[in-house]
Amino acid sequence: MENIGLNSDIQAGDKSFHIQTQFLEPSEKIVSNVFENGKVITSRTVPVNGELKSQDLKIEVQKLHRGISEELELLFYISEKVATIQHALSNNKLGMVFLGKNLFDEAIEEFKRALQIDADFAEGYNNLGVAYIKKRMFQEARDVLIQGIEKNENYADLQNNLGRAYLFLHEFQPAFKQFNKALQLNPDYEGALFNLCLANLKTIVDNAQDSSLPSINDRIRNTKSLLTAIRESNQAFKKQYLNSALEFIEESNYNEAFKALENAESDQVTTNEFMSLENEFYLNFMFGGKGKDDKFVEGYTKKVQREIEKYPKYADLRNNLGIAYLIQCRNLFLKGLNEFRNALEINPEYKRAEKNLKLAENDGKGFLILLRAILK
Repeated sequence: MENIGLNSDIQAGDKSFHIQTQFLEPSEKIVSNVFENGKVITSRTVPVNGELKSQDLKIEVQKLHRGISEELELLFYISEKVATIQHALSNNKLGMVFLGKNLFDEAIEEFKRALQIDADFAEGYNNLGVAYIKKRMFQEARDVLIQGIEKNENYADLQNNLGRAYLFLHEFQPAFKQFNKALQLNPDYEGALFNLCLANLKTIVDNAQDSSLPSINDRIRNTKSLLTAIRESNQAFKKQYLNSALEFIEESNYNEAFKALENAESDQVTTNEFMSLENEFYLNFMFGGKGKDDKFVEGYTKKVQREIEKYPKYADLRNNLGIAYLIQCRNLFLKGLNEFRNALEINPEYKRAEKNLKLAENDGKGFLILLRAILK
């Protein structure tokens, strides 16, 4: 089959990107890569039926290519609109979308703006710390996460991510301390349990000479026990990596076991997809002109429903679906108002339509206020 692919350069905000999209015949996938300064910053893969005709495959490649380009352009357009308001939540969500696309500088800037608006915004401190970690600015991550804990010491994510910052700084004793603090707040926190495994293996791989650490045998036993428990109960980490790590531990190959856990951590697609799905929907709804786009809202609702079928116990998904349903109600409500007005335009003496319009306008205010409060 002929090579099917597209390349283009785009300008979004003050950034330049190169997008390369192509159909990979052996794997029957369309892959789109976004480059900045010659480096891939984000990718998207879409499976396709390899039996499609060449022309149909070209259409699918064009669709994905165009969609990626439009998403980037819209994202930077939304960032300009968010910059004109003082709303920490919007800055935080925008930062999370930038972070998901590995645009670390933009993410950091948005989280900083969120904290300038609301200095007590614990989630902002946590996300800024995560962005610094991803950019390998570990000292900055440590400092901002400590600030966040001073604001809210009962936020388990802050404790856990501070532990990660210490771990990357090779400060093992405080790393273990923070992971255990996170588990004191939430004994079922799989992320902190997983990070304890990472820390155990890291200290063994690095041959850490720290008398405060448990013996190597104890760290190995603890890691095997925790990984086994995570494997049996988790939905966040893929079992293939956990199984590999356990096998390497049995072989005393701790370096490969550590690499397997790093792969498990980087491949938490479910968590990343959930966050990206909700944040992008919110920003497009509030700032991207999609508020009354029924297809957009319906498409989002169906995506959340599909995720719930796979992960029925994720509370965030249930919450997001509830919001999506309310937005659909809001759009239908606004259509109802419009039809009452249309009826009165056709017949200004139509008393029933006049009555219905007044009732809907008066009683519907409470619903619209409720929805605005939920979205804020």
